[in-house]
Amino acid sequence: MRSIEFLSILAVIAGFAAAPAAANDPVDVAASSVGDKYQLNVKKLFATKCSWCHQGYGMKQADGPKLAGTPKTIEQLTKLIKEGKSPMPAFRNQLSENEVQALAEYIKTLPAN
Repeated sequence: MRSIEFLSILAVIAGFAAAPAAANDPVDVAASSVGDKYQLNVKKLFATKCSWCHQGYGMKQADGPKLAGTPKTIEQLTKLIKEGKSPMPAFRNQLSENEVQALAEYIKTLPAN
C-alpha cells in the first residue's frame, strides 16, 4: 500500500474518532429523535418550559425531580404536563397538543443514567 493511501485511510479513521462527543450525548440523541418526529426543537422547548425545575434537560434533580429514567408512561407524563401537580404548574394553556406529546416522548427517551 502506498503511504499516501495509508495516510488517507488514517485521516478518515481519525475523523470518525474525532467526531463531537455531543453525537453520543443522551440529551441530544433524545432531542434529535423526538424533534425530528414532531418537527420542533424539543431541546429548546424543554429549556424554556421545564429546565427551571428539571436541570440538565431532565437528567438532574433540582427543584423538580430528575426525569430521566422515569417509570411513568407517556400517557401519565402527558397528563402531568397538561394538568400539573403542585408545585408543578399546568401547561395546557401554554403548550400545543403536539408540544405536550413531544415533551412526554422526550422525557421517556432519556436514559436512566
